[in-house]
Amino acid sequence: MALTSLEIKTRVPFAQEDHFGEVGPYEQIDGTAHFSVVPNHPGNALITDLELAPRDSAGRVGFSSDFRILRPVSPERGNHRLLYDAVNRGNPQALRFFNDVPPGAVPTAPPEPGNGFLMRQGFTVAWCGWQHDIPEVPGLIGLHTPTAVNPVSPISGTIAFRFQLGATTQVQSLADRMHRPYPSSGLDDPDAVLTVQDNPDMPPQ
Repeated sequence: MALTSLEIKTRVPFAQEDHFGEVGPYEQIDGTAHFSVVPNHPGNALITDLELAPRDSAGRVGFSSDFRILRPVSPERGNHRLLYDAVNRGNPQALRFFNDVPPGAVPTAPPEPGNGFLMRQGFTVAWCGWQHDIPEVPGLIGLHTPTAVNPVSPISGTIAFRFQLGATTQVQSLADRMHRPYPSSGLDDPDAVLTVQDNPDMPPQ
């Protein structure tokens, strides 16, 4: 996989230009990272339908990801170390767990510094989206993938999804927590199967 370019969309002071000890102020950089992969490389064999994705003039498959970086305005004052935080459903978590920022932050709101621990230590903190089905909500960090296309017919297949309901309902999305679901190829599919089990360790019925 190759990083082909970084597209910076915004670059603003972090935490209202607070100073974090000897490290000084931080800045927040948001944008899009562009990647490309060789579809027939053995290391990419596990990527579903990659061979059916559209390719560029070099025969590669391109995709992109949202990214966010918090870094010292004066990098020489930092500790020259990067903390990469894998987002959870598009939500950055590092500031919550290291800086004691309360959970439940609104995605569109500027990130809170909390107690500033990571900043006072001089870390650069980075996030990059990896999940393609997160809700289309500003502020969430996601992955943007191409659509695989079968030249003969639409691509379809069997997908397993688990419902874990806390209350009785007659309507349930085919996705979790407002994520974007795969569309159904037909509501009257005779091959569709529904199984029920009281807990994950019991055999399905």
